[in-house]
Formats: sequence, structure tokens, C-alpha cells
Amino acid sequence: MQNEIQKLMQKDMDRRNFLKHIGVGFAAIVGITTALKTISMLNGSHKESNAGYGSNVYGGNSAVGRATNATPRKIQS
Repeated sequence: MQNEIQKLMQKDMDRRNFLKHIGVGFAAIVGITTALKTISMLNGSHKESNAGYGSNVYGGNSAVGRATNATPRKIQS
């Protein structure tokens, strides 16, 4: 592996070839992580949590502060 990297580093290339190598490497890394994530989801090892940050709507499900159950108060003058 390091021998291949050394060969690549010693190779003369222009900007276009350099960007091509970088793009292929980036696509390979992104593709591998996406494939692993997909496989883990198919196996059922990915479980969603019902608790914690981002698991619910903003403000939670609490009835406190909701206007739907509030009764208007008369203002005495």
C-alpha cells in the first residue's frame, strides 16, 4: 500500500490528473461509507432512539403551554 502511494507521489502529473485522482479517492471513501451504512441498516443493527436531542418536535409533547387546551380568562376592569 505504501509502495503504491510512493509511486503515485513520484509520478509527474498535471492539475487535471491530480484532481482526477483526488476525485476518485473521495468517491471511493464516500461510496464505502454509504455501502457500510446501508448494510448495517439492512441487518437491523441501526436502531432509532425515542429519547435525546432531536428525537421529538421542538418543545416536546407536553400539554403545558399549549393554546389548544387553554381557557381564556376574563380581565376585570
